Amino acid sequence: MSELKSSKNKTYPFDILKRLLDAPQLLPHENKEEFIQLFESLEAYGKPQTARDYLAVHQATVLTWDILRCQKMKIGVLRSHQRPALESLLRKIKVGAAVKKGISEKVAQSEARQLAAPWFEDPASRPTMMKVFEKAGYPPDAIEVEAFQLALPALAPIERLIVSAQKRLDRYLEDLERTSKAHARALRAAAEKAIAEHDAAVSASRK
Repeated sequence: MSELKSSKNKTYPFDILKRLLDAPQLLPHENKEEFIQLFESLEAYGKPQTARDYLAVHQATVLTWDILRCQKMKIGVLRSHQRPALESLLRKIKVGAAVKKGISEKVAQSEARQLAAPWFEDPASRPTMMKVFEKAGYPPDAIEVEAFQLALPALAPIERLIVSAQKRLDRYLEDLERTSKAHARALRAAAEKAIAEHDAAVSASRK
């Protein structure tokens, strides 16, 4: 039989798992090594012994990966709305001032786009911009809040995808419990740990 060498130099003595791990169904930007690491983290908890056990670990990995994929998509959507959010806040500030000064809304919006550019080109400009927001009465997390509000139409279907992916994982583990309760519980604990670690990493990156 063929043997698969993992990132930890382990070997798996059957062809089907080798094929599954050699060519996981990933999106172009996704990392195969991260998928293997997730598989190994679930393997460490599940301690598979038979081919059926290993395939159960693989399926749990695929379902957990789906959840993490959707969560990453949610973060990506929020990040993609950072610039529109910044411009939106600046338009609100500038348009209010424009009314008093007799400047057209179109001119104010153009100025807002120009003012937003340094935020992304020169991080050193951000403290000055934050003072502008503070003076206008906005809280320190105003950009994140605005980005969330603008992204809500796109976030709603992603949230539904996350719930659906979580339900698929739960159903699979519930079915597995009927034949191997200890194995299923170990995989559930490993999947929950992987998801929690991912959430913690995302939270840390945003501080």
